[in-house]
Amino acid sequence: MAREKKLIVGAINITIQPHTPQKYLELFRDTYKLKNTVNISGDQYGLLANMYKVDRDQGEPGPITGDIFKFTNIDKNAQWFNVSTNDFASDDDVDTVNIPENLKPNSSRFSYIFFPEQHLLFYEGYYDGNSFGPSNAERFIARLFNVDSIVEKYGKVDVTHVPEADALSEALKLPFKERIEMVVKTPNPDNHADAERRVMRRMRAQNVEVFEQKFKAVQGESIEMDDDLETMAHISAKNGSFFIKGKDQNFKPVEFSTVKHPLKITEYFDPDIESAFELFLRTASSMKDIITTWFRR
Repeated sequence: MAREKKLIVGAINITIQPHTPQKYLELFRDTYKLKNTVNISGDQYGLLANMYKVDRDQGEPGPITGDIFKFTNIDKNAQWFNVSTNDFASDDDVDTVNIPENLKPNSSRFSYIFFPEQHLLFYEGYYDGNSFGPSNAERFIARLFNVDSIVEKYGKVDVTHVPEADALSEALKLPFKERIEMVVKTPNPDNHADAERRVMRRMRAQNVEVFEQKFKAVQGESIEMDDDLETMAHISAKNGSFFIKGKDQNFKPVEFSTVKHPLKITEYFDPDIESAFELFLRTASSMKDIITTWFRR
């Protein structure tokens, strides 16, 4: 029996205005055709390497899948170091280095699946010993889409990593709420998401792209959560960020931010029984259904 392997799956909400599932597919196709390498952090870069239907017989707008490659981009003009001499490399040493432009070291591959109907992208956050963390994944996707030619055609593409809904629910139960801060980017409402639809219409009518709300409790009191405020908390968690500060039942200071609690699902599989992609597809499909239920208000 083969040793079990680990797979981590994360989720990112992608929104454009106005939107249709078909337009999301066009967004991906146009971006993929650019073949742009994207700086993730430092010398780490990424590339949307391919894109195809999950099922070749599916109709549109069905889900699409492909790979994201992460690699090190070497700056050949930077100072080189010679480990044999414990000193900077000489010009003669550097002249012997010949790395073709099309070859990149330290590469790793991570699959993605995008569901146009829910505008949710799922990515492998860990596979075959390599990691692709939530902040890096979110940064890669945001920079991938927000290039001049794409923004000119589709407008700004908003990208938010989906947070842990359970953690958000627990944060909202905090008995002493001293401060609440919400950032909301124009939402794209899913089916039956009436509250998101109302917020979207209001923001469009007022030509607002992003708005922030801050609440501070009266000294010695707690912010009272009504239905509207709780609904906005969920909307901001899915389409921006939500932060709360207060005290628990033991008067211990507590802070919560959706940015620090990204949704990550860890699964294990036996490669002799199931492939990594089969598990990834099954997990992403399940997460998609659960997420749309979490934030449907």
